[in-house]
Amino acid sequence: MGSLHGLLSFCFVLVLVLSSNHLTAKAHNKSTNQIKVEADFKIIAELAGKNSIPNADFKGLAKLALTKAISNGNVICQRVNSLLLKSSDMYTTRSLTGCSTNYKDAVGLINKSLAALDAKKYGDAKTCITDALANSTKCEDRFEELLQRKSPFTFMKAKFGLLCLTGLKHINLLVQKERLITEGCSQTLDKELCIYTVGFFLENKGLGLHGLAKLAVEKALQDGTRIHNHISVLLKTTSDKCVLKKLKSCSAFYLTAIGKIKASLPALDCNRYGDASTWVGAAIGSAETCEGVFAGKSNKISPLTPMKIEFSKQVSISLVVIKKLAGN
Repeated sequence: MGSLHGLLSFCFVLVLVLSSNHLTAKAHNKSTNQIKVEADFKIIAELAGKNSIPNADFKGLAKLALTKAISNGNVICQRVNSLLLKSSDMYTTRSLTGCSTNYKDAVGLINKSLAALDAKKYGDAKTCITDALANSTKCEDRFEELLQRKSPFTFMKAKFGLLCLTGLKHINLLVQKERLITEGCSQTLDKELCIYTVGFFLENKGLGLHGLAKLAVEKALQDGTRIHNHISVLLKTTSDKCVLKKLKSCSAFYLTAIGKIKASLPALDCNRYGDASTWVGAAIGSAETCEGVFAGKSNKISPLTPMKIEFSKQVSISLVVIKKLAGN
């Protein structure tokens, strides 16, 4: 099947389709997210195809380097404590005691940087890493100041520093990548949905269209199953009879949605894209019905809404890619 770069030729056709009266007449049968993804698809495809936006997992690479830095820092701490047990010289003991504190603090800071990275607080993550590097340097400075020689950890510190700097480099690249995507999506109907979709395409850039479609459907299936499992937990822990009734209805709706998504996979494998699109499209209808059950006349938000939003995004991506396949 076509590659991701093949999506670009589709964009111009897509713009014409979106402007037609036919689409306007049919729009009520589509989810809001699907309409937005289709409308913004030219921008999304161009962003995903840009060589200036790499598909490398910079966050994963940063976390790998920082996790190794933590292990390295712990090894240095163990070495420091081992030498402390054998030390009899006052200045050596003082230097080693300081180094023990420095590296414990450094390891703690790298752990904080990982938490900040997961929270997308990139500035905080970088500050923690820089402070950790400063702590490792303090150990070296202490030996130079008190004993006029290098510490026994100089080579180990070099490895620790390299790992920290590697983590910093990848965080900087991650920030740059996210900024390019955010700027590119700034003029779309739904900025967050655009960013999510571009990210999905970039993460799976090596797949052909068929592979992208299948992966998107499989992820939608995972999201739907996760929601159904969450409903099962809520059914066991909720005492409100009214809420229980609504949850039971939603459980049935999501079970139906899961079944429809499962039915779309064999259709995809057999290149029956129209059938696959019908099954996947029907699944989002079941999810919307659940939201309606909770909203009722009071327009209350369902406890499943945040998870349903992610489910809807993935279904929308599935439908758009399947539509492109059907047009090939």
